[in-house]
Amino acid sequence: MYGVNENKKNKTVLPYISPDQVSQRNGVDNPEIWLVIDDIVYDCTSFLSRHPGGEAVLRRFAGFDCSWQYHAIHGERRKVFANKSLEKLRVGWTEGVSNPYSKPEWVE
Repeated sequence: MYGVNENKKNKTVLPYISPDQVSQRNGVDNPEIWLVIDDIVYDCTSFLSRHPGGEAVLRRFAGFDCSWQYHAIHGERRKVFANKSLEKLRVGWTEGVSNPYSKPEWVE
């Protein structure tokens, strides 16, 4: 399967999506909510109401990368379940999408 942390070797399985296209799916300019984890683009629009942490956190990262936050919050135990949910939301791969927050030193 093609999940978080497996993207570098399997990018060709998904279509390329430019950073501009990702940034437009921010819930404001476009009703869709796309976010990026490890260069994989996820359409989280249909998942907003089901996200265990609430939809506000997904909206906050709409159109951006949230890789370090995803890994810091979900950890290894939760990642197995989260990855299964994410599989259905993958729409493509990208490179160069920014994260709006600097990664703190305490995050591995």
